[in-house]
Amino acid sequence: MSKSYLRVFSVLLTLILFISLLPSSVYQNTVSAEAGWTELPVQNGDFEAVPETETGIPHWSYWSGGLKSGLKITGDKTYEGDQSLRIDNSGVTGLFSQGVDVAEGNQYKLTAQLYVEELTKGKPGIWFRWYNAEGKNIGNSPKYFDGLTLNEWQKVTVEANAPAGAVSVNVFLYQASTAVTKGYYDDIKIYEKSNEQLELPFDYGDPINLGPAALAAKTQGAAIGDGEVYYATNGSPATFYANDAVTGEKIFSQSLPGSDVVWGMTIGSDGNVYFAGTYNGILYRYVVDEQRLEEVGKSPSDNWIWQLDATSDGKIYGATYPNAKVFEYDIASDTLTDLGRFHEEQNYARGLGVTDENLYVGIGTTAYLMKMNRETGEREEIHLPISGTSTSVSNVWEYGDRLFVAYGTSMLVLDVETEEVVHEMNWEDEHAYDGLISPPSPDDPSLIYFKDKRTNELWTYDMDTDETQAVEPKVTLPASPVKAYEWTTNGDGEQVLSILHHQIEYSTYNPETKEVKVLYPEVEKQGLSIQSLEIGPDDNVYMGGYQGSFGVYDTSTESYLLRERNPHQIEGIGFMNGDVYMGIYGGAQIYKYDPELPFIYEDGGSGDNPEMVYDIGDDQSRPFTFESGDDKLFTGTISDYGKLGGALTIFDEKTGEWNTIRNIIENQSIIGLAYKDGILYGGSTTAGGLGIDPVEKEARMFEYEASTGDYEVFDLELDGIKTPEMIGELSIGPDGNLWGAAYGVNEHGVANSVIFAMDPVSKEIVKQKEFYTGVLRGSQWRPFYLRWDDQGMLYTTVARKLTVIDPETMMSKQIISDTVNLMDIDNEGNIYYAAGADLMKLPVPVEKAELSAEKNTLLQGNTMTLDLAVTLANGKEVDLAGAEVKWENTAPGVLEVKNGEVTALNAGIAEVKATITYNGETATSNPLEITVDVSTGTLITQIEKMEDSGELDHATVKQLVNRLKQAQHQYEKGHTKQALKHLDDFSKHLEKSDTKEEIKTLLNQNVQTIKDAYSSVE
Repeated sequence: MSKSYLRVFSVLLTLILFISLLPSSVYQNTVSAEAGWTELPVQNGDFEAVPETETGIPHWSYWSGGLKSGLKITGDKTYEGDQSLRIDNSGVTGLFSQGVDVAEGNQYKLTAQLYVEELTKGKPGIWFRWYNAEGKNIGNSPKYFDGLTLNEWQKVTVEANAPAGAVSVNVFLYQASTAVTKGYYDDIKIYEKSNEQLELPFDYGDPINLGPAALAAKTQGAAIGDGEVYYATNGSPATFYANDAVTGEKIFSQSLPGSDVVWGMTIGSDGNVYFAGTYNGILYRYVVDEQRLEEVGKSPSDNWIWQLDATSDGKIYGATYPNAKVFEYDIASDTLTDLGRFHEEQNYARGLGVTDENLYVGIGTTAYLMKMNRETGEREEIHLPISGTSTSVSNVWEYGDRLFVAYGTSMLVLDVETEEVVHEMNWEDEHAYDGLISPPSPDDPSLIYFKDKRTNELWTYDMDTDETQAVEPKVTLPASPVKAYEWTTNGDGEQVLSILHHQIEYSTYNPETKEVKVLYPEVEKQGLSIQSLEIGPDDNVYMGGYQGSFGVYDTSTESYLLRERNPHQIEGIGFMNGDVYMGIYGGAQIYKYDPELPFIYEDGGSGDNPEMVYDIGDDQSRPFTFESGDDKLFTGTISDYGKLGGALTIFDEKTGEWNTIRNIIENQSIIGLAYKDGILYGGSTTAGGLGIDPVEKEARMFEYEASTGDYEVFDLELDGIKTPEMIGELSIGPDGNLWGAAYGVNEHGVANSVIFAMDPVSKEIVKQKEFYTGVLRGSQWRPFYLRWDDQGMLYTTVARKLTVIDPETMMSKQIISDTVNLMDIDNEGNIYYAAGADLMKLPVPVEKAELSAEKNTLLQGNTMTLDLAVTLANGKEVDLAGAEVKWENTAPGVLEVKNGEVTALNAGIAEVKATITYNGETATSNPLEITVDVSTGTLITQIEKMEDSGELDHATVKQLVNRLKQAQHQYEKGHTKQALKHLDDFSKHLEKSDTKEEIKTLLNQNVQTIKDAYSSVE
């Protein structure tokens, strides 16, 4: 071997050894996954680091909220190298990587190799978890993988943009309790692509919490016990209450984090109260004797629990969504058991009924009634006239030989043995019930009671005759729907029907005395999650709460004008000709509110404000979007539960006519509307009501000519979205184009959102940009908001991220990291958005405060209004009605300053300035110097007032006034010396008087000003 060859080999070996010793970050950043992407270091992303223990995973840590098992380093199967991460979880578990540095707004892509041997249920997932400079988690970008192929390595990908404020990201490998997986992860990598960020001319101030906008005390789930009433108020979070049934006094209350609505509540055979809400699946128990709340456990079925029912032998049953399951809780053994699905094709186990022998389960959104023998577990379907139709069986009761089957406010009454329908009550009947019936009367077991939903009168159903009739003499109950009935014993030992209503009214009816008593239990109103938010032409923020309430916030005075608990859940809000229109969930009712008139609400009928002006019906449920123009109001609605086919409804104010076009886009619901030059443009969501899957693959658009009613449906083709699922909102931009937000999946099957501008005539897409690839849409109904400021910038909630876009360059910036569903902009450019129950304000900062006046001299006794102009960073002038202004005055004896108005008191010079606190910031104006002049006339007026107040005696006043008048007379004749002589005499008379020294000094200062003025022209 030659020496030259040895030298070359030695150099190469040294270089190889040197490179092998470099930290991974030195060379990983130079690797490009594809054009524009740069790889970032993920510590032990290939799982090649040797663990110190058998279960150790170097540079990764277990999630504290899950099992500390189910994941480990192994060499059994690898994609590359010698090791990979083995998954074999028995329950929920998660694993965090070390943080990777990121820059807000940039795009990030994670790739991993996944090998699945067995997947018994659910989907494995990987999250990006974003953190700010303080180490706080400010957002998550989860991705769950379906369509996986077993027994082969496959590449999975997560893409997302770093939210505002993000400085680092952790990879989170997540195995839910519903994703039991056996397999391997390997070769986890993160790539970065720089996105040029929009530079705003200013930074918004810190968000200001304006408090809960929608206040109410309402309940869905309630129960009545021995001398106590129990319920949980809707809210964020919900709150459980126990009240004394006689006095209404609160006995106990406790908030329920993780629950906003509790539907299911019952009293167990042990006398304790059991309840559960939506979302978290936790079954709670209120221990009555100990006045204590505890968690029993988590539903083994689904997290959304619709109804609970109890048996006399110590069981609690729960009906759940979305898998139409039922669970059983055994009080004695403290065990929870999943009884499985009660219908394979439906989502809702909605209603329950239980006897010693049977469990009845009502199914929706396609109605079925199932019966299970509690001892054998044998199941069968009870065939109903409504079976297979689009509705839900919401409640079931077996009393005597009658089976009552509720679906909304309609009901079938069956013979228990024959299952024959013996009576039917329809929601359209003149005397329909309101959804709940009482247990049989202890005095007459053939009678049950119910409330007429239209008249609020109490009625009875006779199980012997299967006839209904009103209680006589007429008995009227509170208007809100009944949530619980129970027979109790009053203080006189009499059996009374106790009733708890939706708006926390507690009424009792005594069949002996025919008397009704109404009690209002002690309960605090609380904030409900904001469901709708719009700023009107009056610059007020109008809001509706989840499950009810109505709030109005005055952006000028920075105060709430209204926080009412009605009307019911407002899904969308629109404006036309000074009126506010609200779309109410349930039947798609339209309410009109005149903000110039007092708020009056009893039941939404004629004379109320707001008043229900139209019920769309036609299988519509949720009016999410409004638009108006040329005296026409346009409303887009979502179809009802289990239905497809939304609608466009048009109200012509000039003619008073309403017109609804169902299926204007076949089998799709309308979520975006914009109006220009007599043409209405609309966009759809492929979704229908809950409980039914879409049948159309792609959302579409329509063009509706308001004058003729003709319309055309057309497709939207965008780069970045292969299959659009939502198109909306829509908005006519300052450039005259039709702007829109669309959501769907791209050619790789990854969630994507696009903001686009369309020529409204040619339908040509003139510009577009993709946003937040990999981020799911959230609600399938609520559109992404589009709002314009006075500078022509576009603000949106695309992908539920508050983002500002320059429509010229399409450059953008996410403004805050929080999820934002609802937002609008006021006249000053401040952004208002919803955060749970709270209304938030993202303020434009104060730039400067300028103080000016019409003149800088003021005659004694005169007043003048100062001009205080406070300018924001966007150039808009502040409405000072909502600002705190403090005035500084260097000479209070010279000048009085009050609410921006100055009054000249005495001769001298005063310097005035203002300190303004607004939008969480303080600014101080320039100082303004004002000189006060005194004349003989103003000084005479001052002296006469001093006589009236007792500061000067009459004789002195007479002498002083005489000297001043003589001085003025001589001065007007041109005799300045004689005038000055009279002024000197004024001072001499004043000095000889018994006047207080401070008065003498003040008057001498004022008369000196007159002397100086006379002398200057001598």
